Amino acid sequence: MDFHKRLRRLDEILAEKGLDGALLLCPENVFYMTGAPFIAGSPDTLLYLKRGGAASLIVWSRDYEETAEKVKCAELERLAVGEKPIDRLRKVLGSDKRVGFEEGYMSLNSYKGFGKFMDLVPLEGSVEKMRQVKDAEEVAVIEKAQGITDRAFAKAIGRLKEGMTELEAASELEYFLRREGGSSYSFDTIVASGHRAVYPHGMPGDKRAQGGEAVIFDCGVRVDGYCSDMTRTIFFGKPRGEIMKIYSAVRLAQEGAIAAAKPGVSGRELDAVARKIIGDLGYAKFFVHGLGHGVGLAIHEGPFVSALSQDIIVEGNIVTDEPGIYISGLGAVRIEDMLLITERGCRDLTKSYKEITIV
Repeated sequence: MDFHKRLRRLDEILAEKGLDGALLLCPENVFYMTGAPFIAGSPDTLLYLKRGGAASLIVWSRDYEETAEKVKCAELERLAVGEKPIDRLRKVLGSDKRVGFEEGYMSLNSYKGFGKFMDLVPLEGSVEKMRQVKDAEEVAVIEKAQGITDRAFAKAIGRLKEGMTELEAASELEYFLRREGGSSYSFDTIVASGHRAVYPHGMPGDKRAQGGEAVIFDCGVRVDGYCSDMTRTIFFGKPRGEIMKIYSAVRLAQEGAIAAAKPGVSGRELDAVARKIIGDLGYAKFFVHGLGHGVGLAIHEGPFVSALSQDIIVEGNIVTDEPGIYISGLGAVRIEDMLLITERGCRDLTKSYKEITIV
C-alpha cells in the first residue's frame, strides 16, 4: 500500500480547505493513511497530519511495538503510562489551530474536549471518499478474502444436513471461514431459515431448518483489514411452490444489476434496475432494502446503491449486488456478490454457485 501517496493527497485536501492539519480517530481511516494495526470500530491510535509537514501517530504504550513494526510513514508518539492522548496531541499541534475532523465519527464528548484548544472544521468525508476507489493492492486483498469465503462456503455445504439448527449450520461455516485463512469475520455471520429468513440481519438461533425451507447465509472474512461479503440462499429439503419463483426472481434481478453496473451509473439508477425486475414479477413491496453498498476496510462504506443514493459509481469501486424478497409466513431469498467496477463494466469477484442448492 502506498501510504505516502495517500498522505500527500490528504495534505492537498487540507490546502484546498485552508486547514492547518487533520485529526483522525476512526481506526479504518488511521489504517488507510498509515497501515497502523486496528480492530474495526475500536480506536487505539490517533493520527495528526500537519499541513505540509509530518504525520504524527499517537500510540498507547501497549501497542507501540506492533505499530512501530508496521508503520513507516509517520512519526510515532509513544504515550507514557497514565498519559492522556489529548495532552500529547496539544504538544504535537504546536501553533496549529484550524483542524479538520471526521464529523461522521467523532463523538460529542471528544468534540467538546478537542474543541477547547482547536477550531474543528468538518473534513466532509474526505478520507472516506478516498477509500471508495480501490487500488490494485486493495483489490487483490479483497479478492483473496472473497476467495476464502467462496472456498469455505463450498466446504461447509458438504457438512450441512436437513434438521440441523441455524447455530449448528453457522458453526460449520465459521469453522471453514477461519480454516481457509480468514483472520476474523467481516461481521457476525447471518443464518436465518424459514419464517425467520424474513429478518435481513437475522442472527442464527436454535430453530431447525427443514421441510424445504429457504435458509439465508450471509458471511465474510477480513484479510489484512479488508472485508469480503457474500450471501447465498440454499434449501434444507426439497423446496416447493412460490419460494422457487422467488428464487428465480431474485437471481434475475441480481444478474440484471451485474449487466448494468459500470462507471457513471448512479447508485439510485443501479438499484432501480434490480427493483424494476422484481417489481415486474409482482414482488415490488417485498424488496425492502437497498441493492448494495461499498465494501473495503468497513463492511458498509460508500458508494451506496439504493433508491436514496446520490453516489456515482466510478472505476475502482467495489460494491455489493444483493437483491432480496422477504414475504412473512413464506420465507425469503437473498443472493449477494461483490462487483469490482472496471473501465467499461464490472467484474464479479464472487464465484460461489448460484444454482438452486438442496441439502
